[in-house]
Amino acid sequence: MTSSELAIDSFSFHRFFGECSKWETPSETKWQLSDFLDFATSQSIKLVTLQTAYLDPAKILEDAALQNWQRAGGRTLLTWGHPNGCDGGHNLAALASARTWLDISAELGAPQMRIVLGNHFNYEQPANERFELIRPELERLLEYAIARKVQISIENHADLNVPILFEFITSFASDHLGLCFDFGNSYRVGDDLTQLVDDLDIAKIFMVQAKAIKRDPNQPTGPTTPVGWWPTVRYGTGDVHPAPLINRLLERGLSAPVAIEMSNLDTGLTEIDIATDAISYLRELTPLR
Repeated sequence: MTSSELAIDSFSFHRFFGECSKWETPSETKWQLSDFLDFATSQSIKLVTLQTAYLDPAKILEDAALQNWQRAGGRTLLTWGHPNGCDGGHNLAALASARTWLDISAELGAPQMRIVLGNHFNYEQPANERFELIRPELERLLEYAIARKVQISIENHADLNVPILFEFITSFASDHLGLCFDFGNSYRVGDDLTQLVDDLDIAKIFMVQAKAIKRDPNQPTGPTTPVGWWPTVRYGTGDVHPAPLINRLLERGLSAPVAIEMSNLDTGLTEIDIATDAISYLRELTPLR
């Protein structure tokens, strides 16, 4: 398991990679992987998590920027499944590409790969029905990962409440399967984050994604409304404050990486400014470096 340190996910700059939600406008800034790695280097970040949706599996291992990053001591984890993984078990064929990215993870020397099983549009579908569909294929994927010495972390992707997903993960009784704990997505489905950072088995948290978001004032209230606009705000403001949550996890022995991941930004904010500010915020208020 990677020791706990600060990372940043390439989804934070999704507009730069050509992706826009309906709440966003296209960016004039266009990035390649090299630009993202240059940004990480400029911030003295040594660990990045890369969305496979923005990468070509046939070319990534030959990418000169990634090779230079790795040779210089940078480390890479892959994050598979954007935007909706296997659609809560309704598109199991999608998991075939996860095998390809597990192979690439092994080539990169990555100790784990993060996956998602669905997204917010799956939230109201009965969890047990989804798990029945997913379990056989996930068991096979897990065997594939174990053979390559790569762990799998499953993100709570606003498709499930964390306690329900955590119970599913632990039911496999595998040291190679754990949780990618996303604070923002947990908040979106009505979880009690303060309780979770006290109660979750630290050994089963393989990764943390630190989001700072707020509820849109026009958003319906309640624990079953993860669909909608939940904009990223300046870290230390909004409805989710990552630093105290991270510090509590670290007090309890967290050894997993903590990745900054920004979703669509609140009005008037810009990616470079908020990402830089998020790094400074976490370095100032937590032991992460």
